[in-house]
Amino acid sequence: MQHELDAIDKAILNLLQDDATLPLKRVAEAVHVSTATAQRRIQALTDTGVITKQVAIVNPNKVGYGLTAVVMIEMQRSNTLMQSRFERLMMQQPEVMSCYEISGDVDFLLVVNAKNMSDYHRFTRSVLTDENNVRHFKSQFVMNFTKSGTKIALD
Repeated sequence: MQHELDAIDKAILNLLQDDATLPLKRVAEAVHVSTATAQRRIQALTDTGVITKQVAIVNPNKVGYGLTAVVMIEMQRSNTLMQSRFERLMMQQPEVMSCYEISGDVDFLLVVNAKNMSDYHRFTRSVLTDENNVRHFKSQFVMNFTKSGTKIALD
């Protein structure tokens, strides 16, 4: 169910997506409401699931994870039970940054970060196997990050 956002909610979300560490007072001033109103709005956005979490975004290269792969997964059996099992497995893998069920020729698209090719090879051998219902996977490696973000710009 979609939460109805007004202009103040959108302004708050745009600010917090840029910097979730902004002091509440600065958020309130920026959107022209009282601190208490800003706090209530942020709590309501959290309670309704619009805000799902607040995190620090880490540059993978700065922490030794220099290999990023986009992986297309074709499942052996496409049924709800097997797909749900695969999704739960991906949730448990720290290397998997994103897992999308997609339309088209493949069933899932993963974004995977690894330290190096050996680390990635270990991941594929242990996770992307027949026993996990993977028929075929194709890896494409990121050569350069032009843009990588999480912000949904709200107007």
